[in-house]
Amino acid sequence: MKYPVLLLTFVVFMLLLPTYAFGAEAPASIKLFMNEKKLVSDEVQPRIVSGNTIVPVRIIAEEIGAKVEWDERTRKVTITKGDVNIQLTIDSKSALIKGKKVDMEVSPIITNGNTMLPLRFIGEQLGIEFKWDAPTSSVHMFKNTDDNSKPVTGPVEVIDKNPDGQNGKTPTLPPTTNPDPGTGKGTDPGKGTDPEAGKGTSGGDKAPDPNVHVLTSIELTANELVVKAKDGTLTPTMMKLANPNRIVFDFPNMSLDDSYQKMLVNNAGELPSKHPLVQKIRFSKFSDNPATVRVILDLKSTADYRVQTSKATNQWTASIIEHQITVVIDAGHGDQDPGALSITGKHEKDFTLATAKKVNSLLSQDKRVVVLMTRSDDTFIPLDDRVSFANDNQADLFLSIHGNSAKATITGTETYYNRPESIAFANTIHKYVVGAAGFADRKVRQADYRVITKTTMPAVLVEVGYLSNKNDEAAMYKDAFQDKVAASIVSAIKEYLNLK
Repeated sequence: MKYPVLLLTFVVFMLLLPTYAFGAEAPASIKLFMNEKKLVSDEVQPRIVSGNTIVPVRIIAEEIGAKVEWDERTRKVTITKGDVNIQLTIDSKSALIKGKKVDMEVSPIITNGNTMLPLRFIGEQLGIEFKWDAPTSSVHMFKNTDDNSKPVTGPVEVIDKNPDGQNGKTPTLPPTTNPDPGTGKGTDPGKGTDPEAGKGTSGGDKAPDPNVHVLTSIELTANELVVKAKDGTLTPTMMKLANPNRIVFDFPNMSLDDSYQKMLVNNAGELPSKHPLVQKIRFSKFSDNPATVRVILDLKSTADYRVQTSKATNQWTASIIEHQITVVIDAGHGDQDPGALSITGKHEKDFTLATAKKVNSLLSQDKRVVVLMTRSDDTFIPLDDRVSFANDNQADLFLSIHGNSAKATITGTETYYNRPESIAFANTIHKYVVGAAGFADRKVRQADYRVITKTTMPAVLVEVGYLSNKNDEAAMYKDAFQDKVAASIVSAIKEYLNLK
């Protein structure tokens, strides 16, 4: 695994403030709101530069669900959300929006190790609306809820492209000195930036919300994290953060019971850890709408979690284990979904399964890698289930194997990616498979196949050859050909992961 070497903390911001002259300084404290939820600022505060508000990126990146790629060598930041791709370079006013050059009024900068970006310029590209409230020095941002983006519970992934050109995967949030909104400063959990943040709505004269249940126990043993509630179902969203390494669990429709409430100092509580990989546990009232309890494990090094099955709905358990490189191999189609029909009447699902099983057999011989298959027999797996399987297992790579079909004269190998962080993996897979298959090189291409769009790790779909072409098909169902292609895929994965 390759991890970032730069403390990159990232936001998307710029706001033209009509009440301030160009070059004026920012107010003592600019408050940030997303859909009227107050966002906790990092130590590096928003500021006005040439009439534009710039902010450290990680706050808004988490709320929007954007993905970020950082190239240290070129000092370039790439922001991706859906079909929007924004490329910015530190200290340059030129940006690329979907490949077209656009000039900004202010350039991105790095301040105290934090990357600061213009809010309005980037936010408007991602469908954010802005309102400036001068009397309260507040920026109110409104996210379009009519788009097809995921709820703001998913991870924000940052990819750091190392100077040697290898595209590495890092856990899921831009690094920051104050990583966890609602739990206080990252390096000093007892110091919150907003004493009012997270206060429940069920106190005072308001009646308790029947949909909000009480979380009664948070315990980390030497092996696992166990969370219990008085009633209700515990169904957290989970994400991994970097620099420092943490695992975050958000429990919606939950509030803290009185014993944990009394432990909060500026909305941040702390518990000791008995686990060898975990330094300590932190918890907070992360949100009022919906009521959400956040539990954070501060790790001593990298680690993974595995959710354990529990018969009790009001108890949730996850084992915390040492990180292992995990690769998911996806055999396309299956069972009632046969895929393409070959020129001689064979099914695509049979070619993909045979080849995927050979990849699994070869790659599993390397004990540094955990290999998981979305299917290992003639089973139908819905696309979203394949995506969830890879995401839930925190896979480092995802590869889907297919055979193509078109006119009988078309031959060749194509490799598809969707997100920028998958390009390097796609290029590596394509290079090896083209060499092994010996078919025409039909290049690496971008597409919106669901399994490479919705997965959260570098993900690639390879069309090894055309089942509609007699020469391609004649080779593709032979064991020797499949063995050669499988070996090439394993070599590509090991090269990408730098496993020698």
